[in-house]
Amino acid sequence: MMVSSSIQVMDSAVVKARKLLSEPRSFRFFDGRSAIRVLSIVVMFTLAMTFAQAQQNTRSLKLVDHVWGFHGRVVPGQFNPLSVLLDNQTDEAIDGEIVLEHLQGLGSVSGGSYVQPVFISPTGRRWVQFYPYIGSAWQSQWRLRIGEHTIAEVSQSRSIFQTDSEATGGFEPAVVILDEDGDYTPEPRTVKHMTENLFPPYATVTFGLHTVFLDHVPDWEAPRQQAFLSWLRHGGNLILLQNRRGEFPQFSGELGDLNQPLNRFAIGSGIVSRRPIQRNELTSGLVSQLVQLKMRDEDDDAFEKMLKEKAEASGSYLGQFVDTEPSTQDESLFREMRELTMPEHAWWLIFLLGLLYIGLIYPGCFLISKRNDLHFLTTYGAIAGLSVVFSLIFLMIGRRGYGENTTLQCLAIARAEDATHWNVLQWSSLFVVTGDQYQVGSPDQQSVHSTGEGMDHVDVQITAGNSGQLQMQIPPYSAHTFMSRRRVPAADWKVRLQEFSNQESGLVQLRLQVGAGFPASDEAEYTLLVGRRLYTLRFDSEQQTLSLFGAKRHLAEYCHPFSDFDYTSPWTQKKKAETRTETEIFFDESQPQLFRRSLLDDLVIHPVDFDLPGDRIRLFVYTPVPEGFDIGTSVDPDIRRSGRILFVKDIFVDGDQSRR
Repeated sequence: MMVSSSIQVMDSAVVKARKLLSEPRSFRFFDGRSAIRVLSIVVMFTLAMTFAQAQQNTRSLKLVDHVWGFHGRVVPGQFNPLSVLLDNQTDEAIDGEIVLEHLQGLGSVSGGSYVQPVFISPTGRRWVQFYPYIGSAWQSQWRLRIGEHTIAEVSQSRSIFQTDSEATGGFEPAVVILDEDGDYTPEPRTVKHMTENLFPPYATVTFGLHTVFLDHVPDWEAPRQQAFLSWLRHGGNLILLQNRRGEFPQFSGELGDLNQPLNRFAIGSGIVSRRPIQRNELTSGLVSQLVQLKMRDEDDDAFEKMLKEKAEASGSYLGQFVDTEPSTQDESLFREMRELTMPEHAWWLIFLLGLLYIGLIYPGCFLISKRNDLHFLTTYGAIAGLSVVFSLIFLMIGRRGYGENTTLQCLAIARAEDATHWNVLQWSSLFVVTGDQYQVGSPDQQSVHSTGEGMDHVDVQITAGNSGQLQMQIPPYSAHTFMSRRRVPAADWKVRLQEFSNQESGLVQLRLQVGAGFPASDEAEYTLLVGRRLYTLRFDSEQQTLSLFGAKRHLAEYCHPFSDFDYTSPWTQKKKAETRTETEIFFDESQPQLFRRSLLDDLVIHPVDFDLPGDRIRLFVYTPVPEGFDIGTSVDPDIRRSGRILFVKDIFVDGDQSRR
């Protein structure tokens, strides 16, 4: 009705305009009434067309449904899938780009735009997926649009860590049962359902999923099969059920490894188990038993209480907030990176020139104006000349630094998927001396990107996929920060556990043999996690072995934020001679924060809650970023790069090397 009314108004305006224009007197130059009438009709005509077009575009595409994550909740600190079902309500195909934007108060956009090309047939429906980075658990709004027309606004769902259960540390894992596309059934009601076609085709966005129940062979193309196996190798929990005929599914292609004739077996760090039941037999108690969610115990509470008391004694009152907010941790890394690349301006010279400029304007120009032997325009000429000269001087001194180069700083966490693939989460800061449009991305690495959760409006376009890119406009002599997660191929480390002896008091003996692909470096630091205890290792370059070297530390005490941020307060530090550069200090003090941040891949937000299973040990290697792990940029190849990467690799102690 609204569109038809607009069309009627538009037709009426056209008729009136034609009638008026046909009258010669309407073009008399000094006929004010005729001019006003013509102008009014033109404005009416324009508004009517705009309104009709807006109504038509608004009606053309409708949001039918949307799903955050895998079961309706997001995981802070990760790239989360957002699936939206769009309905084309016209008789024409829609071929364009759908844009997702994060809203910050009064409808302003922050963090750039996630762009997804889409084709929807006439009167058809289609699911479209975005992969935004979610840093904060707080509620926020997102907007979907096509062109300049808003499709809908969606609210960010609650976090998996926002529950009322103290026994589980406030953690509700993403547990789903996969349904066949187009064959939805309400059974069982004890597990949330997920249609198989919504499983993402990229391994880089599967870290929020905990457990999958499966009773059929999914109709997946190769990328989704590979992404599903990648999720499993990273520690996923897959439970196979019988179908309606009482048979377990028989897989083929990439999923053929799931056909092992065992009731329980490992795929990488993940576990696959078979249960001789059908989906309608999944009771709440059985689901809780199969998910195997770790419950908090008295030791966790006692140790956390000790850490809080220690923090209160040192005055670190922000610790608990930082501990539960990945976005705050990310911003702390970005802030330090930006400070490392800030131009070193000669502020003393800028202040001195500012005082000189003020003095020349007054009393300098004032004294000139009092001289009777000079023309009065001399004063205005002096003011204008001083303004131009000092503007050029300040432009040269203030706009650029002195000897800066285009620089890329980065920190990264690389989690081993298998022997030759790593999932890399990276924070980067790109400082440029030439303002331009820059691109970031690496081909064939299943890249997803983000600017984090900054509050600023930035000119950034983000696309995800095997050739995912981040395009951003960077002004001269400024820095831009961004995040990415990529699946990176690399050489096999060929790690072999030769000696291992662990007692109740701690690790007694350890010897690891490594191959030529291992990232050995004089700057590298090697750490081993056994249960909840950390041990320093020493690398022997001749024997190509890692052996026990340092005393044990508790993981939570080492990586807890109460001690991480002490360096930001100069009043809490003792003055001592420092031989390290600012960059070296930043990289050294970022290591505990990366340890803590890596636990999010295990769906653990509190370090005190984490306890590595007894069938494995975890090797951490903190080293300069090796060749092959650098992210690609459109900047000059001679760009100055610096950064550190924390490699995280689980090694099984039962001798089963097939699970590498």
